[in-house]
Amino acid sequence: MRFLRRTVVLLVLIGVVVAGRRLAVDRAGAAFAGRIDRPFWTESGPPVLVDDAHWNFGTVGGRMAAFAALAAADGYRVLPGANGARAETLIDAKLSVIVNPLGVMGVLRRGASAVGLGDLAVVDDDGLITQEIETTLQWVENGGSLLLAADETPFARGSISLAARLGVRMRGQVVVDVGHSESRNPAWLVFSRENGLIGVHPIVDGWPDAPPVNRVVTFGGQALEPPVGGATLLQLSPSASEVARAGDPPTAGQPVGGLALGVAFDRGRGRVVVLGDSHVLTADVEPGGAPTGLDWANTNNARFVRYVLRWLSRRDDRPSRAADR
Repeated sequence: MRFLRRTVVLLVLIGVVVAGRRLAVDRAGAAFAGRIDRPFWTESGPPVLVDDAHWNFGTVGGRMAAFAALAAADGYRVLPGANGARAETLIDAKLSVIVNPLGVMGVLRRGASAVGLGDLAVVDDDGLITQEIETTLQWVENGGSLLLAADETPFARGSISLAARLGVRMRGQVVVDVGHSESRNPAWLVFSRENGLIGVHPIVDGWPDAPPVNRVVTFGGQALEPPVGGATLLQLSPSASEVARAGDPPTAGQPVGGLALGVAFDRGRGRVVVLGDSHVLTADVEPGGAPTGLDWANTNNARFVRYVLRWLSRRDDRPSRAADR
């Protein structure tokens, strides 16, 4: 009888791990289809490290391939993927990019949910261990720049602790807004000059030699509560609400008007940008085959991401060449 119980438990655990591993696979993303004729950095571009050490749903070898190509085309030096929260690797980087760090426990929770055991997966979902969070904070305060992006739950779970230490509350649930979204999906939010949902900050205002960001579309994602003194880049409208699951009616959710989907702020001598949507950094392909994110038509998504990197790399402190898109 004991042997049978052990066998059942072992089979369940194997099923959880296999399901979690399949869910966590960061498949190779589509290439960036745009072109940059006049890069911001023509020589000695800052090194950028994209984290791949925390079972991330977003790595250079996966969904972030388009981001890496955009950064390289703009003159940044994209380092080989490594731990973006460890002193030994951060020492070589100017910018650290951490996207959807699930961690092993986060993968196990997703696997448990996939086999109907989500309620039994009582685990700590932090994607980063405490020491990595402390190392990242110290690195930023000493002058490093961090881009943290996390989608709605279950992806949000792995980033909540790091975001909280930075003063940002990640709310976790998917945001919908029928009045300010693409017609095909109420979670594909539109932020534009026309609808008044673009904030005030160099990342969206542009520079004397670079035009402003006029329209950004995000593809799902969660609401963020900015830190004191933080700038809201993408503001949620009064009609925005967060719902428990994609597809739930907006009327079933809680209002999140006035909160953000993107924030920027200084931390010590460093800089931080936190995004509640990772898809805007990618060229993820929608079910119909069209690329979203950086290549979504009639947006300044690529310009927005370029400006995020420009501000984080302090390119605004030096003379630069005009942006081309």
